[in-house]
Amino acid sequence: MERRESKPSVRVNLAAKKKLEKIQAQTDRSQTTLLDRAIDLLERETLVQQMEADFADLANDHDALRKYNELSSVFEGAATDGLRNE
Repeated sequence: MERRESKPSVRVNLAAKKKLEKIQAQTDRSQTTLLDRAIDLLERETLVQQMEADFADLANDHDALRKYNELSSVFEGAATDGLRNE
């Protein structure tokens, strides 16, 4: 038997639904577009939070920080390779 593809479904509380409808009316964007954008923003926020936590961990590990700084200096030099000072 062939399985039919189902449409995605997400449950939200009533207050969130009302906010979504209000933003939809203000922006003239579909709810799907708004939810996609919100998910993208949350994904970026999560990534930034993880990077901040990783850098905080790195700052507390002096040996790892020294190695990171050494490696960073190699790449900083490579980034300007071939460019003239103007």
